[in-house]
Amino acid sequence: MRPGAKQPDKKPGKIHLPFAGIAKYLAIGLEIPSTIIGALVVGYVVDLQFGTSPWFTVAASVLGFVGAVYRLTQYLKHFGGNDNES
Repeated sequence: MRPGAKQPDKKPGKIHLPFAGIAKYLAIGLEIPSTIIGALVVGYVVDLQFGTSPWFTVAASVLGFVGAVYRLTQYLKHFGGNDNES
């Protein structure tokens, strides 16, 4: 490094991409419904396997919804702080 060379105003190890802000919201938007849909599919397959329709589907959909809401609250806590550091 040359003496007197100006250093970039970036934190070491952090890459600043122009689409990074959009990517985190896209990830949230895909993860929340994927959790619910995945739970529905698992519950449906278990119901088909054991012949207990619709109980595992209902239970898995409720658990998937609770898991999605829990994950959403984690995202809100994480991103709700100072936006300059995210």
